[in-house]
Amino acid sequence: MKIGYYVEGDADKAFVEGVTQKYCSGATLTQAKFRGRSITKRLKKELRKALLELSEKHQCEYFVVLVDANNQKWRDVKKNEWVKVPEEFEHMTVYGVAERNIECWLAIDRDSLAKELDCSTNEIPKDDPSDFIKSKFRVTESGLIDKGESERIRNFVAAADFRTWIKRSESFKDFWKQIYDKGKDHNDCIPNEQQNPD
Repeated sequence: MKIGYYVEGDADKAFVEGVTQKYCSGATLTQAKFRGRSITKRLKKELRKALLELSEKHQCEYFVVLVDANNQKWRDVKKNEWVKVPEEFEHMTVYGVAERNIECWLAIDRDSLAKELDCSTNEIPKDDPSDFIKSKFRVTESGLIDKGESERIRNFVAAADFRTWIKRSESFKDFWKQIYDKGKDHNDCIPNEQQNPD
């Protein structure tokens, strides 16, 4: 299976790689590059170009788009941004909106994250853990991460108990459900994390 993805930074990239490693380790991943100067003004045009390239040049069967809600409500962002996905690609696209930012998703299970970061849960800010997590994973101001830290995020996501994440985050649950539904199309063995016993 070939999966193309369109994300905002290296942490998002590592996140997508982790989900793929967890559920579809044999898939080939191809990243689409954002080429515009303003992601707000040019996303619709750039997204179409990116998905066309992933489809035609790389023959990707599915697309993953992952964006941050920042200070907006994630459902509003999803509603407003989903219309920018070209109609012919809607059935192939998973569109995830991280509530506030991807670091908030990484902190859904604070106990597991504290163990990974070798800190106490009290050290992880409750409102927005972004700066704290970025410093721990050594994310630069431009959003870049070195290979070792990127692999660390990827492996953390791949090993995460998504049952806990689904219970604690509606935005992640929405993202996961899209993945689960697409997996059915390929008869993949993606477990129904919502039904699995604790």
